[in-house]
Amino acid sequence: MLVTLLAIGIGFWLHWPSVDSGFRGDDYVQGAMLHGQFPARRAPLDLFDFASGERGETARLQDFGYVPWWSVPELRLRMLRPLASALIAQDHAHFGWHARPMHVHSMVWFALLLCAASLLLHTLLPPSAAGLALLLFAVEEGFTFPVGWLANRSTLVATTLAFLSVAVYVRGRMRGARVDAWAASLFAITALLAGEYALTGLAYVFAYECVGRGEPLVRRLRASSFVALPVIVYLVAHSALGADVAGSGYYLSPTHEPLAFASALFSRVPVLLADLVFGMPSGYFNGGAPLRAFTLSMHLFERAAWRALPDWPTWHVALGYLALVSYFGLVRFACSEETGHGRRALACLGLGGFLALFPSAGSLPGDRLVIAGALGVSAIAARVILRAQPLATRHLPVRARVLHFGLCLALLVVLAGLSTQRTYQQARFIRLESEALRIWALDADLPSDADAAEARVYVIASADFTTAANLPWLRLVHGHPLARSYRRLCPATAAVDLTRVDERTLDVTVLTADLRGGGVPSLYRSERAPLDTGFAANLPGLSVHVLRSVRGNPFVMRFGFDRSLDDPALVFLHSTEHGLRRITMPALGASLRLPKPVLNDLRFSVPPKASALDPQTE
Repeated sequence: MLVTLLAIGIGFWLHWPSVDSGFRGDDYVQGAMLHGQFPARRAPLDLFDFASGERGETARLQDFGYVPWWSVPELRLRMLRPLASALIAQDHAHFGWHARPMHVHSMVWFALLLCAASLLLHTLLPPSAAGLALLLFAVEEGFTFPVGWLANRSTLVATTLAFLSVAVYVRGRMRGARVDAWAASLFAITALLAGEYALTGLAYVFAYECVGRGEPLVRRLRASSFVALPVIVYLVAHSALGADVAGSGYYLSPTHEPLAFASALFSRVPVLLADLVFGMPSGYFNGGAPLRAFTLSMHLFERAAWRALPDWPTWHVALGYLALVSYFGLVRFACSEETGHGRRALACLGLGGFLALFPSAGSLPGDRLVIAGALGVSAIAARVILRAQPLATRHLPVRARVLHFGLCLALLVVLAGLSTQRTYQQARFIRLESEALRIWALDADLPSDADAAEARVYVIASADFTTAANLPWLRLVHGHPLARSYRRLCPATAAVDLTRVDERTLDVTVLTADLRGGGVPSLYRSERAPLDTGFAANLPGLSVHVLRSVRGNPFVMRFGFDRSLDDPALVFLHSTEHGLRRITMPALGASLRLPKPVLNDLRFSVPPKASALDPQTE
């Protein structure tokens, strides 16, 4: 109990700035859904339906601009999370647009998750190993987004209930109590209603049965059916209800795109494991690592030699496979002196930590996907570290003791020291970034509230996702009405040339060879549906033609409008160092060069407390 309270105290200290981080991202969209201001109707239990895939609804979302013109017609971004949706709806019903009590609610779920993890660890491990594993787990940096981002609270809820299911299940298997099996089934069902993140936690049930080779297979299958059947029913219902992901380049559905999902396992799972074992941030896999720029600055390689080397994702995956070998080496070492239940418990946690990463392969790698896996890795690390005690290693040669001590010290540095530092920094950065983005959005050079209803806003190129997709919903929270439409023109984040072809036609040329991740693969379109030369799209008042593209990403686009580009109802914005500012269109036949869209340095200069622009303080 004392160790659990200590873990909660450390976790609260690390994440307490999240209480003041306000809203961000999908929080604004879900609020608009609840208040009937989203372009498509959403029920309070369906707040994670961002695009249902129905053609008529997709057209409405594109007409307004919530999904851009380069989206695939069948785009579906819909998650089955009724319990998580209900909790958000209740937050809004009780607290309105006051984010602070909602974040306190998330902190409560964080504490409950640590309690559930403590129960599971103490069910499987001796008190000393369970306590150390819990402390290592509490400082895992993967918690920063689920704790600091209200829309991602579903991760905490689903994982908490999943861990309770596993703990009760294992206790029932050890005691032979049927009532525990039914309780585990009930917790599993509730966890799945909170979201698909429950699958990562429930992986420990199947790991427990996989390592129980001393029992007949039929008995293990019969026991696991109490959890396996709810999972199967959930997956079937998930697909039957259309609560799935389709057409996206960021997300892969194992039911809709099984081959693509299976292929992604070989790269994404090792990358997530490298995050847990070596502390290499999994977000670098898609966003790139700062190591390239640092290495170039050291002048260790010629630029031509560096370009001849494999790209960063290749190195990252290779590091992931090294982490895989290292991890199972640690698992084997941790289990080597155990027998009976102790050996099965450690093997369950070790294998479960690995299997918990498989459901996460449906999303691009990120820290928030490793929470369930971190429990198993923390347990193995704790057992390895405890074996470094003199009494446990007295029979080893001196050289082996030194090597063992160095290994344990490295584990502590990576799992405890590095994780604590990064969690501390990232939790504070989330608060500052959320505040900066609010200031940025509210400072946008948009029409007055009286003229907003007729304004058609076009963002030429955006530097962040708030500007790209969530700016109208953020401004709506602060009392600014929605524009008639809010659309993006260029999918790439790069410098562009604007050329006015005639009174109503504008050509946009992207000035970079690094186009990957613009049109494809992106949240709205997978690389299996490239935007080739000749692609055309038509929206109310706007036609789009791709004049030239490279590897499915357009870099010369022609936009035709139903009125003059000088019409005051057309508002063209660009992200500049001075903010989101209007751009005057060039004269007929002339061109205008715009620099790469950027965010100014507001994110580094906002005060630590909520500003007067926060609806909490208005």
